[in-house]
Amino acid sequence: RGVPVATIASEEFESLGRAQLKMLGRANLPIIKVPHPIGGQPKAVVEKMADKIVEEVVEVLTARSAQKAEA
Repeated sequence: RGVPVATIASEEFESLGRAQLKMLGRANLPIIKVPHPIGGQPKAVVEKMADKIVEEVVEVLTARSAQKAEA
């Protein structure tokens, strides 16, 4: 029903993200966690973080499409 989304948050902000999702009526959406902090990190560190979660992001973004196709 819309555009696929993958929510990514640092570990420090996971609880805030969960609260926001609940408030928006989307408590069941997954949050992909990365180490904290992100801000101020060198580009190479952030790229390593991204490399570690890229498969999970793809899975989250494509899971609903796969479910629709199976229906």
